Amino acid sequence: VRATPEVLPSPSGQKPGSPARFDMALISSDGYDDELSVIAAVRVAQVRVIFMLPRQFGVYSRPLAYIEWFTPFREADQTTGLRQVSRSTRHLR
Repeated sequence: VRATPEVLPSPSGQKPGSPARFDMALISSDGYDDELSVIAAVRVAQVRVIFMLPRQFGVYSRPLAYIEWFTPFREADQTTGLRQVSRSTRHLR
């Protein structure tokens, strides 16, 4: 999983720039229930920052991530069979 800000080209032009990259992830929500479809048990998120907390906040063995949530999957489109999501503007909705 990557979260990389945009890098501008060097003023001399010797080092090229690169665009920002923020990977998407499927995150397991409230666990998997045999009566629910797998699609109902995952949420889409975009990783915006991967970071470590300063030691004064405790010791964590793994990095933390700030993510932006997307809405739950909508019903599949009749023509394409694809499901749509959009950026969530409310807490997990």
